[in-house]
Amino acid sequence: MKRATSTLGTAAIILTLSATLLCSAQEQEKDASDAPETPSARSVKSARVDRSDDVPIVGRKRVAIKQSALDESEEGVRLEREIIGREIADYRTPSGGGKYAIEDEYGFLRTIPAAAIKSIDDAPDATLGELREACKKRLLAEFGEGFSVKTTDRYLFVYNSSDGYAEWCARLFDNLADGFQRYADKNGFDLKERLEPMTVVVFAAKSEFVRYASNETPGADQIAAYYNLETNRVVLYDLSETEGTGAAATRRRRTFQETKEYLSRPNAAFNVATIVHEATHQVAYNRGLFQRTGPFALWTAEGLSLLFETPNGKASQGGWGYRSVFPVNERQLAIFREVASRTSQKDALRDLIRQDKFMVDLRASYATSWALFHYLYKKRPKELAEYMREIANKPPFTVYSPEDRIADFEKYFGNDWEKLTENLLKFVKRL
Repeated sequence: MKRATSTLGTAAIILTLSATLLCSAQEQEKDASDAPETPSARSVKSARVDRSDDVPIVGRKRVAIKQSALDESEEGVRLEREIIGREIADYRTPSGGGKYAIEDEYGFLRTIPAAAIKSIDDAPDATLGELREACKKRLLAEFGEGFSVKTTDRYLFVYNSSDGYAEWCARLFDNLADGFQRYADKNGFDLKERLEPMTVVVFAAKSEFVRYASNETPGADQIAAYYNLETNRVVLYDLSETEGTGAAATRRRRTFQETKEYLSRPNAAFNVATIVHEATHQVAYNRGLFQRTGPFALWTAEGLSLLFETPNGKASQGGWGYRSVFPVNERQLAIFREVASRTSQKDALRDLIRQDKFMVDLRASYATSWALFHYLYKKRPKELAEYMREIANKPPFTVYSPEDRIADFEKYFGNDWEKLTENLLKFVKRL
């Protein structure tokens, strides 16, 4: 995870899955997460909100920037005379200090020094159709010739891949968003609906992806996709366009059906899981399960995405469908078992909870995040949901110390780390 700051932009927090390196209850009790959903749970169909073009977008703010701030802007820092979007936090002080945070109409997080602000007032209402057109116009201007934009209810896909691959991505992301709603309903998360579209960038070739991604995240040549918390975009490339390796590699632009068949092969699952993982990050942050500004428990953000990245084999979308009972992530299970055989998991669990970034052993951190999340989702779903809800409700930009992270965890799961470790290892052994 990488952080970079600018005068009028929040910390660029990049969540990546590097080639999928990212990888207390009694054990006898029945898995609580396998219980049938109650009749009161909303169906995905009934949970859908009206996203037609004439739906009004209301409650936005307009921030006017002082000319002096525009004149003094640093090279490479994106400044506009006027920024329109949704207020995140107002931390300005009476003395003229502090900051104002807003998500602009294109999805970017903007943290604006109070000294740079000329005025803040209510922005004129707009329609969803007008916002979509403005976003499409900006994306086409940004990415240039050869790119097109595909629109769904929730997403904008800007792409220079084949139309077939863009369609495959659109169905995958929409299926994921529906599955996320089922997960939220079952676990009692009353999450905000989002009208503003989420953006996905799809490059035709890996080389184009690497050139673009290298400006945003390290190790771009080793990953298939990533989610950028600052821009709110998932960025990926066409996994189906190149066939073969080395000198024998050939490029082919496939239809939707050809793409679907190609990416349904077992050897494609590794990279498709990366896309699913990053898409889960995007929808979870946009629905408010996690805060883009922080604070959040990193292990839950990664654990949830690792839960979703496992195909269930029932959907038409190459096996990636979503239900309330998640299959075991066999890759992460194997890694966790290997890690558990050589480390003290009691200390490993406590260290994992304390972290706001994974710095030492990525394989172990992600595998342990999955194992702990999967265990608690199965055995302690109510406490897990309450724990995640409490963190999501903290004020934006709250400093979340290691001690506070431990205290919040122990509030819901107790402080007997040896017992937690014992139960987790027993659970994993039975999978």
